[in-house]
Amino acid sequence: MTRRHPTPIGLPLDGHTDTVYSVVFHPGGNLLADASADQKVRLLNVTAPAKPAVASRPTTGHTDAVFSVAFSPSGDLLAGGSGDRTIRLWNVTDSAHPTLVGTPVYGHTDAVLSVAFSHDESVMGSGGSDHAVRLWNVADPLAPIGPALPGHTDRVYSVTFSPNGHLLASGSGDRTIRLWKVTDPARPVLLGNATEHKDAVNTVAFSPSGQVLVSGSSDNTIRLWRVSESTGPVAIGYPLTGHHGAVYSVAFSPDGNMLASGSADQTIRLWKLAR
Repeated sequence: MTRRHPTPIGLPLDGHTDTVYSVVFHPGGNLLADASADQKVRLLNVTAPAKPAVASRPTTGHTDAVFSVAFSPSGDLLAGGSGDRTIRLWNVTDSAHPTLVGTPVYGHTDAVLSVAFSHDESVMGSGGSDHAVRLWNVADPLAPIGPALPGHTDRVYSVTFSPNGHLLASGSGDRTIRLWKVTDPARPVLLGNATEHKDAVNTVAFSPSGQVLVSGSSDNTIRLWRVSESTGPVAIGYPLTGHHGAVYSVAFSPDGNMLASGSADQTIRLWKLAR
């Protein structure tokens, strides 16, 4: 394998009996969590990437599709958001025996589509089919912080915190991105929204510096935004084009110089970002 010509490692990982909606690496890099429409979340040991092994029995409890999973920055916790309207939290310090923390938490009135932790894992954000963005105090039990953040008029597909935890961005089927200052989670401040996309915003992600936000949309484009803690998102340059289908996932490289995108056109594209 070379960086210019990535190739698959080993065989496809099977085991789920329905669509896999979310995969995420543990901060340590040796575990992978996946979530599926079969209502299961799995932990996989990928220390030897060519021979991944199931680290534990699939977690059970969700009663509908699991759409999103996220590790806390320390790697001690794993959160799952589901079509059963709940968020579940597991302690995964012993990856062979993940344990449920507290009880399933309700707050959304429809499917939970996205979950994300803040940098210090004291706060978690979630977005749902009920058009709501919610903030949660990460404790036992998980507890809501105030009412839902208002404004979106369609499903919230993606929520993400800036690296320092001061900003929260959300992307929605209403074609907008909303940017919130959440230094005081009990009193979030809307900094502004972006309305340039022509179709649903499926995914948002911050750069490692926290100064740039990227979004992927069903209008087949990717957009970059300058963000700060005092103003709303400001478009950077022109949309990135090339995909021939909806863009469902975007991610920055650790140094912020490269961007990856995944699309309904069955391709992954890598983008070199100019400084």
